[in-house]
Amino acid sequence: MGKTGLFVVSNPSRIRRFLPVIQKHVQNTLYVQFTPSRSNLVPSSSQKNETFLTPPHHSQTVIKLYSQTAVSNHNLDVRVLLSTFRDPLLSSISTRKKIEVVFFDRTYNNDEVHRFVKSCLSNVTQSCEIVTLNDASTNDKEDEEVESPRDNFYVKTSQHNIMNNKTLKVYDNVVLGGTFDRLHLGHRIILSEAVLHCTKRITVGVTDTPMLQSKKLWELIAPCCKRMSSVEDFLNDVEPNLEYNVVPITDPYGPTRTDPTLQMIVVSAETYKGGLKVNDLRRENGLSQLDIHTVELLEPLCGVSHPEEELKISSSNERMRLLGTQLKLPEPNPLIPNHPYIIGLTGNVASGKSSVAGRLEKLGAGVIVCDKLAHELYCKGGPCYDGMRQLFGDGILDSQGEVDRKAVGSIVFNDKEKLRSLNELLWPAMLTVIKERAQEMYRAGKEVIIVEAAVLLQANWDKHCHEVWTCLISPEESVKRLQSRNNLSESDAKARLSNQTANTELVEKSNVVFCTLWSPEFTQVQVNKAWTQLQQFLHGDAKQ
Repeated sequence: MGKTGLFVVSNPSRIRRFLPVIQKHVQNTLYVQFTPSRSNLVPSSSQKNETFLTPPHHSQTVIKLYSQTAVSNHNLDVRVLLSTFRDPLLSSISTRKKIEVVFFDRTYNNDEVHRFVKSCLSNVTQSCEIVTLNDASTNDKEDEEVESPRDNFYVKTSQHNIMNNKTLKVYDNVVLGGTFDRLHLGHRIILSEAVLHCTKRITVGVTDTPMLQSKKLWELIAPCCKRMSSVEDFLNDVEPNLEYNVVPITDPYGPTRTDPTLQMIVVSAETYKGGLKVNDLRRENGLSQLDIHTVELLEPLCGVSHPEEELKISSSNERMRLLGTQLKLPEPNPLIPNHPYIIGLTGNVASGKSSVAGRLEKLGAGVIVCDKLAHELYCKGGPCYDGMRQLFGDGILDSQGEVDRKAVGSIVFNDKEKLRSLNELLWPAMLTVIKERAQEMYRAGKEVIIVEAAVLLQANWDKHCHEVWTCLISPEESVKRLQSRNNLSESDAKARLSNQTANTELVEKSNVVFCTLWSPEFTQVQVNKAWTQLQQFLHGDAKQ
């Protein structure tokens, strides 16, 4: 199997049918080169006097090419090449990645195929494989009749554009903005629309951290520099003949508030009002108005993975699908034995750690709850009992002589020095017991041990784990849950949460992330996904 392929397609409707076959040959990136069936595979000199459509006329074809890849689940990085839409007589196809296999959706003579590969592809391996995808049971006419327009498109050009005919204009300078997190098909189409309407330069504003915190699961959004790099890589790959200016933005306007050369802005239907506000600001600043080109997103044809997802192609859905998956491979840890396999399960207060730990226990994991373990250590007669009395005095004892947890809490939550002393007393003792109990559980047949600990990172216990799994919840939701669970005022709940580890730091240290914000069924979906992937990893079945 090769990593990169090129699909030379004469009929966009065929992509859906042939994609399963292509997946058997291509692992990572699939370039799509549209060559209408009425055209020669290699442009000829006789075509020089022909009249060709301007690039914007091809928008619906590009949309259709992408939409056909949205109807099945696959992990291919699909990129529709745009250079020949802008210049139909262009004979050289340039790609950033070396092509290892070329697919054709109809039969060409051998001489034409070899001439195409040799003279038109500028970045191809010497051993490039040629595959003709023939399907004798269907023909072009059937391809068009089987699917309705609604089947073919999950994105359409807004009626606003069609009515004023601006959708067919081209501009020297085009601008657009967005988060562009993990470039999905919607992003690719909007960026492609910008390319098809541009003759010189495209400016792309990529939202930086200050603008992200209202978004769902924003902590899982890739760093701005990485998203900028992805946008620039994609644009230079699908059309290397334009100038691209990809910049971070910290407000909704970015370069549009000051750049007098901009002429057209590409927006989604959701952000059309933002385009109007851009023009209001430009009017105030004495700048020319931008034509607004709107791309309207429709729901994905293949549906959503779970009812909690949005009924559209979105980055939020992509981030929700990351929950329960392995975000990064575990690094080898020579400081701990290979068995049992220790997973540190952490998260801030009221994030749902206990719920996730209980679900993992039902799937077969051994669970050590560090909160309960601490109680055991400082209960009457426990190894830390005398240390607690010495540290806090007998005022923390109840009528039976047991340590009153609430009394201790009221002290340490208002005295950081006392909290530090408490941690120095308990954490080393707890780590010793954790290791002992993990071995006991392993001898009893538990291959995987979950160490549930809110303080996992603060106590540096992650160094004694093979992986770190985190339950993620927003600070606002944590406050609500803590108020309800402990009958606290909002101010008291916020005080309890003031020393929590930032969610971004938790995610950075985690191999797997869960979120219990939605239904219990969706939490179970996440846990099942993580457990299945873990079993594959432990037993050597995971894909390399």
